[in-house]
Amino acid sequence: MTTPCLENIRTLHGFWKCRGYGWLLQLSANGYRLHDQVGDKSVEFECGSASEFSRGFDRVRQDHDDHLALHVAREITRYDFDRISALPQWHLPLAADRLADPVLNFRYFRDLFLQDYAFFELRGVDWEDQCRAAESLIDAQTGAAELFKILASLIIPLQDNHVNINDGEQLVISDRTTDLKKLMKAEFDMPSTTLGLPESMACIQPYINRAFLNGSGNTAGNSCITWGMAQPGVGYLNVLRLFGLGDSELGKTASDLPPRRPDHAAMLEEDLEAIDQIMDQALSDLAGAHSLILDVRINAGGYDRVGIAIAERFTDCKRLAFTKQVRRGDGLGPVQNYYMEPAGGLRFAGPVYLLTAMRTASAGEIFTLCMRALPQVHTVGRPTLGILSDNLKKHLPNGWVCSISNEFYRTPKGELFEGSGIPVDVTTPVFDEADFSEVYQIAFSKAVELALENARQSICDHPATA
Repeated sequence: MTTPCLENIRTLHGFWKCRGYGWLLQLSANGYRLHDQVGDKSVEFECGSASEFSRGFDRVRQDHDDHLALHVAREITRYDFDRISALPQWHLPLAADRLADPVLNFRYFRDLFLQDYAFFELRGVDWEDQCRAAESLIDAQTGAAELFKILASLIIPLQDNHVNINDGEQLVISDRTTDLKKLMKAEFDMPSTTLGLPESMACIQPYINRAFLNGSGNTAGNSCITWGMAQPGVGYLNVLRLFGLGDSELGKTASDLPPRRPDHAAMLEEDLEAIDQIMDQALSDLAGAHSLILDVRINAGGYDRVGIAIAERFTDCKRLAFTKQVRRGDGLGPVQNYYMEPAGGLRFAGPVYLLTAMRTASAGEIFTLCMRALPQVHTVGRPTLGILSDNLKKHLPNGWVCSISNEFYRTPKGELFEGSGIPVDVTTPVFDEADFSEVYQIAFSKAVELALENARQSICDHPATA
């Protein structure tokens, strides 16, 4: 869908406040500027030309003079804005020097969580009480290292892996998987505990191929996707992440989603083209399978839209996959419904056994919601991590960047699995320090058993069909 030209449509020009997300959007003939707004302050964090706006955003709709809706190009979330007269009197332009004032930055950090973080009650954290105690430790002489340590200590109790703070040199995550990350780093001989790195994919994929396909599997998408026949009639498809699948330098070197919207949109477009080709090849190679094991027990997340594209290869008719709401003030924004429809070239109609675990995270969990909405899908393993909300990046006056969770994803039945993770139909062990390889086989073996048993009970053939 064509994005309106900012040079020509003057009704778009001006200042806009997002309903939720804490964003202010500034549009002019020259392009766009995005600001984080917290209370009566704002910090500019991104800008781009008019042509970059056209590449970075789509489905731009101005219903009347004071309401604007848009999406990041090809993404799923609609962002709604109301016209405002100007930026807050206190605003920090992108080109301005960052402000090191420790008291200012502490209060900004405190207030942005109060304004936009959605899960204090669910995570069992009294944020205001914590912050009162922490503020007593801070004055005008507090150094950057000490301030960072204090801010990091505030987020740790949330145990929400989408919450972090980064000062440009160090990243602290509110991590509930620290021990598991260390275990996997050792078992897969990874250079880092960070799952989304290309180097991590390159270490994990050969293990997957050996363990479940006897080394005879096919791989594509920069070592992110592997498939083959696990047993006669039982196919296997492993998805390690949902971004960085393209053959360009951007895809091959990606370790996270790009922060700028035009770059984000460009990689998503490339990834959607790549996954379309990969799924055609994989389902063609698995055409003789009556059942399929789809393994996302290790999945670093990425684009929800890429997960939806995969799920639509198993979809027989239009189905509601999940709903989404943003925290807005003391309440929630309107419900946004997301549907799947049969799409792509080849599709698979037989039983699917979806393997999940605590390292199924973020967009991997949205993919899990999509697959659970299909009647032929059975889940095996352990619950997912429980970080379904997108990670919303926020920018402090001193240049530090933090990430928070501010969205409620729910199943078509209204179930909320933030924090607890998405449950499974059949529970098995997945990760174990004492015998990693043997325990990691259990969910896979159980899925093979279920697939073969189902095939014996109802002899049927479900090949991929165009």
